[in-house]
Amino acid sequence: MKRKGAGAVAEILQEYFGRHGLMRRIGQASIVNEWAELVGDQVARVTEPDSVDASGTLRVRVRSAAWMQELQLMSPTIIEELARKGKRVKRIHWMLGTIEQEAGRGTQENASRKRQPGRNGA
Repeated sequence: MKRKGAGAVAEILQEYFGRHGLMRRIGQASIVNEWAELVGDQVARVTEPDSVDASGTLRVRVRSAAWMQELQLMSPTIIEELARKGKRVKRIHWMLGTIEQEAGRGTQENASRKRQPGRNGA
């Protein structure tokens, strides 16, 4: 059940954020949470967004140098696609780094190997 006051508060916040330029920043920051939906599974599997700064630079970690080179070539297309989806960035800074999903997957794989009989001389 929606209260009458909740709509008014939302309008006030939206007006305040708009007046102070925060709606643009909120939209930019949401890229980090919505990354997989915005770029698709293939790119999302090998990348992890880090941050978007106030100047509009999106920083993204990439699993390998080969992927980083490919993504650098794709940057204009990705920026256009983000803009089409209402997410405006001026440039993407691709950085070679560890992907969180990759680190978690490795830990799970190592744990399951340790439990399997016949491994490591057991």
